[in-house]
Amino acid sequence: MEDHIPKISIIFPSYNGKQFLNRNLDSIIPLSKLNEIELIIIDNNSKDSSKEIIKSYDQVLKINLIEINENLGFGKACNLGASHAKGEFLFITNQDIIFIPHFFKTLLDLYRKLKKNQELVISPAIVFEGDGIHYFGAKIHFLGFSYTPNLGQKLPLKRIVKRTQRFSGGSLFIKKTLFTEMDGFDEIFFMYYEDTDLSLRLIRNGYEIHTTNIPYLIHQKHEWGFDNFRYYLLERNRFFFFFKNISSYMRVLPIILLSEIVLLFQSALIGKLKIRIRIYSELLTKFKIIKELRVKSKKETSLFPYHKLNRILDPILLGDYKHSKVFNKFLNLFNYVFKRF
Repeated sequence: MEDHIPKISIIFPSYNGKQFLNRNLDSIIPLSKLNEIELIIIDNNSKDSSKEIIKSYDQVLKINLIEINENLGFGKACNLGASHAKGEFLFITNQDIIFIPHFFKTLLDLYRKLKKNQELVISPAIVFEGDGIHYFGAKIHFLGFSYTPNLGQKLPLKRIVKRTQRFSGGSLFIKKTLFTEMDGFDEIFFMYYEDTDLSLRLIRNGYEIHTTNIPYLIHQKHEWGFDNFRYYLLERNRFFFFFKNISSYMRVLPIILLSEIVLLFQSALIGKLKIRIRIYSELLTKFKIIKELRVKSKKETSLFPYHKLNRILDPILLGDYKHSKVFNKFLNLFNYVFKRF
């Protein structure tokens, strides 16, 4: 196996990414000289010059550009890309990622060391450009929240390899056969939480997810806040994820209702109360679909016990530092209750 150099399919959607694509593609060129790489880009109906930039790299990279006349979202676009992939391994990422030198050589060496009888997934760390950790392992709270506890901290210099509850959708190294076995991303999510959902499905089926700081990826843009659309998708999809995957949700219903009171208060403070009410309304109208998802998920394998997930809510989940002092008092009370529930 040491002498075998597997083909790797890099897959990512592009959407109005002209400011990111040159640096992304430039970082892949040297990697393609060391590893057999195909690049599959699914353009989600970009209105800028993204497609022209991608096509300009045809002479230096093996690119399969799939042009779509609508925005499929992240999960559906990646599933489409995976269906075209010829690589033994898939590396699913984003258009705003920069690869470091020797990325795949280092990653394959680590995969060979970790792999025993069971297949596994590796999700290397992602750092903001010059400004700390974006992803280096993540926790999933039993209410569905998913977050990186060490967000913004410096990435350790000494190599660390550790198991984690969630991979990042911007950094997924997975055998194509395993991705296919898991039916890829659930396309109900459109964008956000499709990685959390697939992570828990992998764990529920006995597969391990590992993260490491060597190698790592660089994220070109720095996102701390939540615009209205992002807030809507994150919170709506959190509910989809929770009801689809977590067992005994009726038992934690009192905690759900209690936490929603706090989140309603927070949404009013940050000007997103109407969006939150819209989310509740959509959940009611899609209740039948959500129920069907849960039944299907339960048939595939047993749902995940809520008590095996994290029970501490981190202040970082609030996403609004202006009001974090107010909510720290609430969180201390909630965390006291959560730990004993």
